[in-house]
Amino acid sequence: MGLPADEQCRISEPSWLEARRPLLGYGSRGRTVRSQQGIALITSLITLSILTVIGMTMMFVSSTETLINRNNKLRLVSLYAAESASEEARDRIKAFLSSGLLSLSNPDKVVYITSSPSINPTAGDAASNLYFDSDYSASFDTTVVATEVGEVGFSWVRLIQKTERRAGYDLNGSGNLEAAPIFFGYDRFQSNAKPSQYVNSGPNTTTHTGTPVYQVTALARDPSGVKQTVRTDVSMIPQPLLTAALFSKDSVSVGGNAVVVQGKDEAVAAAKDLNGLESNSLITGSMTNVQGSPVAERANSTIAYNLDALIKALKPPRSKEIEKVAPTISKIPGGYQGSSLNLGQLPLSGDTSQTVNAGGTLTLSNSSGQGILVVDGDLSVSGSFAYYGLIVVRGRVDLNGSGIPGIEIHGAIIAGSPLGDQTTTLAGNVTVLNNSYFVQKQFAALPYTRLSHQELIR
Repeated sequence: MGLPADEQCRISEPSWLEARRPLLGYGSRGRTVRSQQGIALITSLITLSILTVIGMTMMFVSSTETLINRNNKLRLVSLYAAESASEEARDRIKAFLSSGLLSLSNPDKVVYITSSPSINPTAGDAASNLYFDSDYSASFDTTVVATEVGEVGFSWVRLIQKTERRAGYDLNGSGNLEAAPIFFGYDRFQSNAKPSQYVNSGPNTTTHTGTPVYQVTALARDPSGVKQTVRTDVSMIPQPLLTAALFSKDSVSVGGNAVVVQGKDEAVAAAKDLNGLESNSLITGSMTNVQGSPVAERANSTIAYNLDALIKALKPPRSKEIEKVAPTISKIPGGYQGSSLNLGQLPLSGDTSQTVNAGGTLTLSNSSGQGILVVDGDLSVSGSFAYYGLIVVRGRVDLNGSGIPGIEIHGAIIAGSPLGDQTTTLAGNVTVLNNSYFVQKQFAALPYTRLSHQELIR
C-alpha cells in the first residue's frame, strides 16, 4: 500500500534542506532558538549593569572613606594642636600672674596667646575675622602675647578666670549665673571633704578656702577650614586645712620628755598657730614639751582629712617618684628603704622645693629634704632627719630620733591608717614645729593642675 503524495514529497526532501531549517526560521524550533538568543542578550545587559553599579559603588565608598580618613586626620591634628596650646597656657599662668598680665583680684584680666602676629582674636567680628573669639568682650582688660612653641599649629588660646556666666552653668544652685569668680578648694566646716569648685561669693568667702579657677580655651584652625576648640579648667592644688603640727587619724603615743611638738607658728610674719597634737583617737605619754594654740593636744577630734583625695592630687606627674629623686634608695617588698638620702635641698642650699612620692611604705634614716613628702603606706624614720614642708602619710608614723638634733620637722604632718586602728609613735629626740611658710611655699611651687577638659563645637 503506497504513502500519500505529500508524505512522499516530505521524505524525498534533501538532507541539506532539513539541516538549514533552523537558519531559515522554519518551524517552532527556529522560533525557540531566536527567543533564547534575546534572553541571553538581556541577561548580559543586566549583569553588565549590575557589575557597573557595584564598581561605581565601590569607587564611591572608597572615595568616601578616603575623605573621612582625611577629615579625621585633620581633626585630630587640630585637636592635638589645641590641646598643646592649652598646655602652654597652663604652664605660663604663673608667669602671667607675676608680671601682672593676670590678676587674682581682677577676674576681667585676660591673656591671649597667638601663634602668629597676623592672628588677632579680638579684631572685627566673626564675618570679617576667621579667628575671631565669639566670647570676647570689650570690657576685658586684654593682653595679646606670642606663643613660645611656634612649631605647634594652633591659632590662639585664651586665659581668664572662670565664672558661672563664662562657664554657662549654675554651679551653686542659686538659680542665676553669677559674675563672681569660681575657686577650687575646701569647705572649712565639712569634715573629710574633697576639694571642689565653688563660687567665691556670699558666705562661701568665709566658709571655704581655695584658689581661683582659670578657664583656658584654645582654637586650632588649618588652611582647609577644619577647626577644633577645646576648653580646660585649671587651678592650683589647694593646701589642706591644717589644724595641728601633727595630725593622726590613729592614736598617738609620746615616748618621753625629749619629744617636742610646737603648734606655735615659726613663721612669725604670717603666724598661723595650730594645736600641737591632734588625733581621732587617744593621745598618751608625756605632754611636757607639747604645746599649741588653742590647745596643746586634742584627742578624739572630729576633724578628718580625705587622704585618698590628697594623695591622688599629689601623685605623679605633679610629684616625682622617690627612686628618681634618690636613686640610691632600695626597693623592698611593699615599699622603700634608704639611708643618707637627699629628698630636696635644704633652705640654706637654695630654698628650693619639690614633691616626692613614695608608692608604698618608707623607711628612712639619717636623711634630709624639703618640699612635700607623700608616703602611700607607713613611714618609719630613725637616727637623724631634717625636713622642711608637709609630710602626708597614708598609714602610721614611727619617729625614733637619736643623736643631736635627732629628727626635726619644720612644717606639719598629716597621717592615718585606712582603718585608724594603729598607733603613731614619737620617741627619742623628735621635734615637730609648725611652720606655715614652708608649707605654703611648697604648694605655691606646684604646677597648675587640670580639673576638667572638653571639646567645644562651634
